[in-house]
Amino acid sequence: MNDFYSKMQGVASKVLKRFDQGGIYYVALTPGNGPKDNPGPSTETPYKLDAAARGVSFKYVNGSTIVASDLQLTMAVRKDVTPSIEGFVKIDDRQYKIVQVIPKPAAGTPVAYTLIFRN
Repeated sequence: MNDFYSKMQGVASKVLKRFDQGGIYYVALTPGNGPKDNPGPSTETPYKLDAAARGVSFKYVNGSTIVASDLQLTMAVRKDVTPSIEGFVKIDDRQYKIVQVIPKPAAGTPVAYTLIFRN
C-alpha cells in the first residue's frame, strides 16, 4: 500500500467519523450456498459506516443510470468491507439499492468510497 494513500485513508476516516450522521450501514449480501437451481436464501451482513449522505452531485447525473433524485454517500474505507452494487445501503432502517460505487481515487489504494443509491 502506498504510504501517502495509507495516511490519507486515516485522514478521511477521522473526518468522516467526526461528521458521521449515524445510522448509515452498508449491507453485504452473501448468496445461499445450495445448488445452482436452489441456492437458498442470501445472508445479509450489516456494517456500520463512518459516512455522510446527501443528494447526488450533479456531476454524476447522466439521466439513465444516475438520476437527479438519487442519493450519494461518502464512506471511510473499512478493512473488512469492499462495497459493491450487489449490496445495499441502509439508513434509519430504510434499504436503498446501490447503483454505482466510486473509489476515490479512481486507481490505486482507495482513500474513501462514494456510493450512489436510490429507493
